[in-house]
Amino acid sequence: MNSRMDTTDADNKSEFSANLNVFRQIEFFSGVSMDVIKLFAFLCKRQSYKPGDAIFLQDEDDQCAYYILSGAAKLVLKKDEKDYSIREYKAESYLGVLSLMAPMVKQFSLVATADTTCIVMTRNAFAKIADQFPDTPLKIIRAIGQRIATAERKCIMEFEPEKKEDLRNLLGISLI
Repeated sequence: MNSRMDTTDADNKSEFSANLNVFRQIEFFSGVSMDVIKLFAFLCKRQSYKPGDAIFLQDEDDQCAYYILSGAAKLVLKKDEKDYSIREYKAESYLGVLSLMAPMVKQFSLVATADTTCIVMTRNAFAKIADQFPDTPLKIIRAIGQRIATAERKCIMEFEPEKKEDLRNLLGISLI
């Protein structure tokens, strides 16, 4: 084996280990087995974006979920030919888990605001895992339900009928 192959193998093992640590900390995967988490870490890919690059686009089903490993991105809603910045996501944000389980057209665009690296999981990769471990989607759906309930409680607590901006807290809920 030449040294280039050694470096590539070491890089792959290092990336796998780093991805494994990330997936172990994502709340949506807290109920799944370590074997499943290892498959997630192995099957996902890393993608880098420059400021202004679209990570995903509104009105498209890219069939992916994203974990922002480093950098930042803003959630953008295009409506009536105008772009509205909804919120910013920073490192350790996980978006799009619903896209792994079913066709899910993104209701927003996500645009990098800095050099950003994401771990990307595709629906096809997720389907391979679900075929081997059929209880995985149900465990993730339970975590999604808990997340939706928590988000809803937060929105209710922050609701002020006089302020129309309160609706911003509801926008983005479909990205979990």
